[in-house]
Amino acid sequence: MRVPGSWRIVSYRRWDGTQDFNLEAEEIFSELSDSLLYHGDPMAALRELLAKGIRRADGEDILGLREVLARLKERREQILQRYDPSGRTRELDEAIREIVAKERAALERFLEDASGSSNSERIRSAEGLFLDHELELDALGPSLSSKLSALSQYDFISPEAKAAFDDLLASIREEFSQSFFNSAKDSLSQMSPESLGAMREMLAEMNSLIGSHQRGEDTSAEFDQFMAKYGASFPAGISNVAELLEYLAAQMSAASLAFGALSPDQQAELASLAGAAFSDLDLSWQMSQLMSSLASMVDTSALSQMGFRGDGALSVAEAHQALGNLSDLDSIETFLRSVTSPGDLSHLDFDQVSESLGEKEANSLARLAEVARQLEEAGLISTTEDRLELSARGLRKIGEKMLGDVFEELVEGKFGSHDWHRQGIGVDKDFETKSYEFGDPLNLSIPSTMRNAIVRQGGGLPLRITVDDFEIETNESLLAASTVLCLDLSLSMPLRDNFLSAKKVAMALHSLISTRYPKDYLAIVGFSEVAHEIKAKDLPSVSWDYVYGTNMEDALRRARKLLGGRPGTHQILMITDGEPTAHILPGGDPFFSYPPAPETIVATLNEVKRCSRAGIVINSFVLDANDYLRDFMSRVARINRGRVFYTDPANLGRYVLVDFLERHRSS
Repeated sequence: MRVPGSWRIVSYRRWDGTQDFNLEAEEIFSELSDSLLYHGDPMAALRELLAKGIRRADGEDILGLREVLARLKERREQILQRYDPSGRTRELDEAIREIVAKERAALERFLEDASGSSNSERIRSAEGLFLDHELELDALGPSLSSKLSALSQYDFISPEAKAAFDDLLASIREEFSQSFFNSAKDSLSQMSPESLGAMREMLAEMNSLIGSHQRGEDTSAEFDQFMAKYGASFPAGISNVAELLEYLAAQMSAASLAFGALSPDQQAELASLAGAAFSDLDLSWQMSQLMSSLASMVDTSALSQMGFRGDGALSVAEAHQALGNLSDLDSIETFLRSVTSPGDLSHLDFDQVSESLGEKEANSLARLAEVARQLEEAGLISTTEDRLELSARGLRKIGEKMLGDVFEELVEGKFGSHDWHRQGIGVDKDFETKSYEFGDPLNLSIPSTMRNAIVRQGGGLPLRITVDDFEIETNESLLAASTVLCLDLSLSMPLRDNFLSAKKVAMALHSLISTRYPKDYLAIVGFSEVAHEIKAKDLPSVSWDYVYGTNMEDALRRARKLLGGRPGTHQILMITDGEPTAHILPGGDPFFSYPPAPETIVATLNEVKRCSRAGIVINSFVLDANDYLRDFMSRVARINRGRVFYTDPANLGRYVLVDFLERHRSS
């Protein structure tokens, strides 16, 4: 993971579980439920969760990719708005101006002191020295390198100016050397002839090695010898000349940014500046030669396009750090934008994310990386032929979730939302009891009856039992209802944001019947241009049909056939948001027309009559009804004696489930 301006050896590893992680699979699944139903595909739902993250009840939110990428952008902006690539150059220019000003002031004092004496020879000598030095100072070139070169040969009058210039030269020399060589820090603190000689020798051998590589020669042996001798000056992991050059070019990028050398001409000036920083002529030449060799490897246009726009000056070390941070951010962003599933995140270096963005972001991505595995281990999803599918347990859980969501919306006391226990007359006990009422079978529950007597009497013997203490065991109802839910899957349903609510209701109804009324029969028929039966196990993956047409006639016919011969009361629950615009022709082909054709209306109402003659009640739940649809549904209700509910997506579940429960109670 490198771009110009950074050198970092990065290792990728899987999430090892050492970080804090406490996210229950069922909490994840609950968060996924709406998306699962809408997309009908666990992988699509996981991708959506990956993008948006998880909002947790305890406030410990899991950031999604969208938010992490937004924070990454903010972090990049913070770096770019902090620094100015030309800042270090301005600092050095200002320092040189101050040094020259000190020297000029010293020259003027020197001339004044001489002029105040009566020694004419001293005065002439002082005037000559003053003019010579002023001419030298006036002749300083415009560039930093020319100023450094000239002042290095200049004979300072001011000890303070000389000391300031030596310190400045040492700081520049240290910036260049330390940025390229790890071992330079200690040696540069003294810059003894021995350390200068060692650096001169290393640079000479490095330039020779680079020259051989540029000529296309085999440098394996020469590289091994060089690294055996000077390897401690470079990071571990460099195994050939190309990697050495890549590392050196990254350091050159940092130096270029620090000194504002963002054009080819400025790169040449930077090489001259590096040479001018060293008093040793051979060392100066070797350093400038190295930087000239590296200049072609630095993409100065990429550096200039990074968009630094702050006012803070950059040292070479700070430039290296800034480029490293930007490189890491770019690498993280590139990786995150390529992620297609939570499992992909397991290959991310979370330590690097923590350093570049923060612990919150790293932990969020690590948790998201584990989502699919947690769901599989919990038995909520399964992998079949490299495809994620909802398991049987997941199907039950999502139905329970939808049912719970619907009942949470019910206001107690409205729509008959109180608990209902219907007593049956049968042979199977349902392990519930009730107070005896006149006419009930005398199936006394002895423990419950005695308990009531003890509570009423307050203890003591003998125990006197009265009729008011009687509690009887109830039997499981033998009555059953047969229901077909007709679900509109035409294109208008998602376009009007009705699809998800309708699918939630289907899941909730299936969960209600399978858990509370297991002897009931429920079938689901989806319809658009044509109708087809939907198996319960396939319901979560059902999506809308990308066709036009609302074929109520085919849906009612299929529902009627499914109900044929079923026990108990028969009913059709229809959820739709459009008038009938399709029906089946005698030959079996669908016919579509919008606005609805008269023959479609007639065919649909004829099927309503057939359902009515078969004793099937049709209760319709209509979304986004216009006047035409209201008129048509009124005709259906008059023929069938069923009911029509005009509602919206928010209240659809309340109407459908309460109507089902009320009808079940009255059976």
